[in-house]
Amino acid sequence: MAKSRKTRKKKKAQRARRNPGSGRAKAFLWWLGGIITAVFLFLVFVLSDHGLYQLYQLKQEQNLIEQHIRELEQENAALLEERNRLENDLEYIEQLARERYRMANTDEKVFRVIPESTASE
Repeated sequence: MAKSRKTRKKKKAQRARRNPGSGRAKAFLWWLGGIITAVFLFLVFVLSDHGLYQLYQLKQEQNLIEQHIRELEQENAALLEERNRLENDLEYIEQLARERYRMANTDEKVFRVIPESTASE
């Protein structure tokens, strides 16, 4: 066994003497292969359709949609409260009639104020 190690070392040394730049060339090729592999993996995992950038964009869109849902839920709750008040609260209905539709009770007088700019025209 010791003899086979020695013979392997001798053969390796002989090959190194025959091809003096082969060790550097192999190392360069390994480095070049590693760099190409790293660039390929970067392109696949970061910039592809299912990459990290796409995942980031989808998370942003998901957050916007969730925020919109929360706003719609709040608006829905406000509308349900408004509906409940319109069904049950007579004072609220009277207030709306006076403010929005300019209605009055039978014993009240309504005065209309005309601005000066429209009166002179």
